[in-house]
Amino acid sequence: MPLLPAGLFYALFFGVPMLSLLVISLWRAQGFNLIPDFTFANYQKIIVSDLYRGVLLRTVSVGLIAAAIVVPVAFTLAYIMRFVFERRGQLILQLVMLSLFSGYLVRIYAWRTILGKQGLLNSALQWLGLIEEPLEFLIYSQVSVVITLVGLLLPLAVLPLYSAMLNVPRDHLEAARDLGASPFHLLRTVLIPMVMPGVRTAFAFAFLLAAGDYVTPTLVGGTQSVMIGNIIADQFRGTGTNWPLGAAMAFIVVGVTLLLYLAITQLIRWVTKW
Repeated sequence: MPLLPAGLFYALFFGVPMLSLLVISLWRAQGFNLIPDFTFANYQKIIVSDLYRGVLLRTVSVGLIAAAIVVPVAFTLAYIMRFVFERRGQLILQLVMLSLFSGYLVRIYAWRTILGKQGLLNSALQWLGLIEEPLEFLIYSQVSVVITLVGLLLPLAVLPLYSAMLNVPRDHLEAARDLGASPFHLLRTVLIPMVMPGVRTAFAFAFLLAAGDYVTPTLVGGTQSVMIGNIIADQFRGTGTNWPLGAAMAFIVVGVTLLLYLAITQLIRWVTKW
């Protein structure tokens, strides 16, 4: 009974919209009209299309790269907050969370200003004499998309990792060191298994949010860094409106990302037990 309100809220605001989207993905679009049907033609069109497969592959790769950077950095920062500067942990956490007080678009435009041809990073490198011309790959490329996503998602990944590490007694780590465990062995067999829920949550935040983002590729990625979220958004607006196709794309993305998430978290669990 205590979970009933939360369950009803979840069913109403998540289950019903997702079920509606699933139904629409099986319909057909004729012009601007939706034709009720039961067809898998939209899914077939996505699977056989080289364009959609390529964009989906790019989306997954960007999400994995962003997560592969965000999770270790967030893990290291959370470890420092918990075990190195324990007395200043809450203060450091508040400083990390400061970025969340600004709007999502504000932070994207901030990174766009930093990475631009005349931005802070290029200007600093030129002033130091390390480069003669601005580095063009820093903006409107997959590199800029990954860098921006890492900056946006890092604070979100720190939260679950730091929370998980607060439940790890320092005595456990000291006991492992006293028994001769190397730093790598202690990390792999003691610390990571104990904070695995935080690792899974941080990876979920980083990978799923990066793979599903479409604003960042639009503002800093350029035409060569279009991700599946951009194509899905275009199907629900503009001249190329095709809601059934967009709904089918959304469910394929959900399925692919969910399978990858489960596979990678299982791999992490297997490595820590090896």
